[in-house]
Amino acid sequence: MKRCLAILILLALLPVSVPAQSAPHTVETSSVPVYCTDDRDIRSAQDMVLIPDHPLYYLDGAGDLPYAELKDFVGLMNSVAAFDARDPFGGEIAPKEDYAFSIDEGRSVFTCTYRPRQSHVIIDFDRGTVTYTCMDTFGKDPAHSPFEIQTNELDFLERIYDPKVSRLGGERTLDLSSYGIPMIAQDGKYLLPLHTAFDLMMWVADAPMRILCCNGAAVFIGPRGSMFGWSDAPSDLGQIYFSQPPAFRSPELAEYGYNELCLILDHFYGLKDSHHIGSFRSFFKNNGYEEKLLSPDPAQADQALLDTIRFALNDFHSNFNFSSWMAGPEEALTYEDEGLSSGIFDKTEAAFRKAFGDSGLDPLVFYSESGDTAYLTLYAMSTSVTSERFYSMDPGDPENIVFMDAVEEILYAHGRIFRENSPIKNVVLDLSHNPGGDVNSAACALSWFLGEGYVTIANSFSGGLGVGQYRADIDRDRQFTDGDTLRGKKKLFCLISPETFSSANLTAAMLKMSGEVTMIGRTTKGGSGIVTPTVTGWDTIFTLSGFRTVVTVKNGSWYDADTGVVPDVYLSDPALFYDRDRLTGIIDALP
Repeated sequence: MKRCLAILILLALLPVSVPAQSAPHTVETSSVPVYCTDDRDIRSAQDMVLIPDHPLYYLDGAGDLPYAELKDFVGLMNSVAAFDARDPFGGEIAPKEDYAFSIDEGRSVFTCTYRPRQSHVIIDFDRGTVTYTCMDTFGKDPAHSPFEIQTNELDFLERIYDPKVSRLGGERTLDLSSYGIPMIAQDGKYLLPLHTAFDLMMWVADAPMRILCCNGAAVFIGPRGSMFGWSDAPSDLGQIYFSQPPAFRSPELAEYGYNELCLILDHFYGLKDSHHIGSFRSFFKNNGYEEKLLSPDPAQADQALLDTIRFALNDFHSNFNFSSWMAGPEEALTYEDEGLSSGIFDKTEAAFRKAFGDSGLDPLVFYSESGDTAYLTLYAMSTSVTSERFYSMDPGDPENIVFMDAVEEILYAHGRIFRENSPIKNVVLDLSHNPGGDVNSAACALSWFLGEGYVTIANSFSGGLGVGQYRADIDRDRQFTDGDTLRGKKKLFCLISPETFSSANLTAAMLKMSGEVTMIGRTTKGGSGIVTPTVTGWDTIFTLSGFRTVVTVKNGSWYDADTGVVPDVYLSDPALFYDRDRLTGIIDALP
């Protein structure tokens, strides 16, 4: 009997999740404009108004913590989907009904359905949970792979998704109640904090495409860069965003912002496990960040976030971008010494930069030859070439090539390598100074080298794994044929260094995974988590190594590419990377 009594007392003392609607709340409403833009948008800020009057809700006098009513929010999701489907060069925005909702009022369960794939997000207000039936298909256009991370259409790049060698992730549930995220079902309204609604219903589908910010007077939806400009020169939209006067955070906003940050980092920071962080709440508390993150002063919270990114994460994809409007655009944060990885990299980078400078190589020359070996140096995996320009330009004239446009430089190199009486037997793709860029450039480089380039992506939250296959029309005959590739025609090499990062690391990882390219140099810098713009609950903007990560495949197993690509031929002296004659001698001597 005593033992039973002790157990009952113990159970009574255990923490219990507070039901979502434990007491009635006072609710106030305001209507604000919603601005929506993309990275190609050249309209004035006033022309970017997508919805003139969108309702926001505030509870119990906390006037700085906006809530979304989910029925309204599904309408906003459809409006953004229509914006995405519009003609970017003009024309009307046709209504779309991609998203629908249903409500089980008896159990206070709100379900949002993405109709094109019949994928659901189930928000249970009684249990305090959010469940994805399949996160990998929610919000994903059926015309594209659910794992594709760059979907703009280009006629010269073919994308093929093979579901036989991919897999969708299973059902996943987030326990919002354990994070103290308020979920209110009251008077026929289903209320979530605006940032939580966006993060869990739009951000997870669009990452790394867009963010949402709200300064109380307006809502802003768009890409991180072009929406607000830069911290030292905000765009027109950025000036509207920062037009609200700085303010301290209410206790409700401070607590919610802290809890939301823990939720996002725990579940959607793609490198959490490799950082050996079990719980960000414990990490913040144990390392002295919690007090600042809970401070009413938004500048202190921003500083704590900045320090976390620079010292604890220190992964080069995660970066601090904009202070919250509550702190103001002029808020000066302290940028002290960076973390251990940054310190090591800075010394290594300096040695390679010095070796490059001493070599006498012209940094403006991206293509060169030494004997029987061609060198294509891509200083960035980036391109702005359109399908029209791709087929109309003359890639044989170096004066026509836009410098650091990887696709155009590949076209030029292809023509030189296959010119009449060409002496070229070996081709080296030099990625040793390449910090990354976009996936289209990587796909073109992979296709050029391999004929069929593979990009393998994993979702660290859902457990999904996707293999994307790419082909590029390098010979510009508007067909995808053997004439587009070096494979089987030349000996292929890739020069890598500790500066090879992000999409350049992706390119190197896929080339090595193929088994058809000899990797020369030093282990790459890594960078597997797709850079993902993120916003805190108090509207501080930062980027995160996201939950969609680059992986390699071996023996049917999948491995994170963040550890970097190890060369097959190791070069100890940085000067050797840029002595083309000596490097050609090494290549010719290889069996």
